[in-house]
Amino acid sequence: MTLLEIMIALLLLGILSTFVINVVDSVVGLWQQGERRGRGDLIYASVAERLQSDLRAVHLGSRGWMIVDDYIARPAAEGVAEWRLPRMRFLASGSSLAAGDSSGNQAIEIMWIAIPERALGPRFAKLVRVAQIEGAAVSLTEGGSVLATARGENATTIVDGVLDLRFVFDGSSTSFAADAYSGINFPSSLELQIERISGNARKQPPRLDEAIGVETATTVLRGTGPLKMPGMALVGNEWVGVSGIFPRIKFRSRAERSTIASSHDQRTMVYFPTAYASQHIFLNQGRRVVQ
Repeated sequence: MTLLEIMIALLLLGILSTFVINVVDSVVGLWQQGERRGRGDLIYASVAERLQSDLRAVHLGSRGWMIVDDYIARPAAEGVAEWRLPRMRFLASGSSLAAGDSSGNQAIEIMWIAIPERALGPRFAKLVRVAQIEGAAVSLTEGGSVLATARGENATTIVDGVLDLRFVFDGSSTSFAADAYSGINFPSSLELQIERISGNARKQPPRLDEAIGVETATTVLRGTGPLKMPGMALVGNEWVGVSGIFPRIKFRSRAERSTIASSHDQRTMVYFPTAYASQHIFLNQGRRVVQ
């Protein structure tokens, strides 16, 4: 074998080795992403089960009530829209929630609310459940002191890493609205919609390869992309509609979800959340029980 043949053989071996390494790396990456998705499914399943348990206990009597609205989690700042987060409050029957009232004789006020994980920084929220005996010093029907109540001793964190959360009733739009159910029938069903981010997708998200302006239509990202391109992404504090094949993405729309179209610096983090949804049915199809 001549020296030239040896060099060609080594070159081919190097090319083959690189190909095999890239294939293995891709397969391992897909497996890890699938594993993370599986863990996320299990986490969401526990969230949905907890919510269904609470909704089965909704007080359907004449004094039962439910309020669904949103609140300002962060006020607007220069170039950044205010951040509004949803909450759902209702009265539950103590006999159906022994964990809240061991006697089962008292009604329980329940609140499911999204609150900021931190006072500053990225718009990551956590879903919190608050439960207190009816007749507490401050009723959950009162809208003030939201964050203090949601961080108090009666609050339990259900899940973190929430980028978007919606309570959708009876096929209504997902825009937030103040709906109070007092003296009338409740909705027959509720859909919980959560977009969440966790693991490396949160710790080491892709970044913009170059700065973009408010009119930019396409861009390139650096880093590890999602297993499947979602319809929405969070760039800085701006929600955008996206499409394309990673790492090159197209902006289908800008300034979504009541955010403001902004310029973004190079290496700005881009978050691709995973979406979950579940349907929940109210007892008696939400019809009140005359007592």
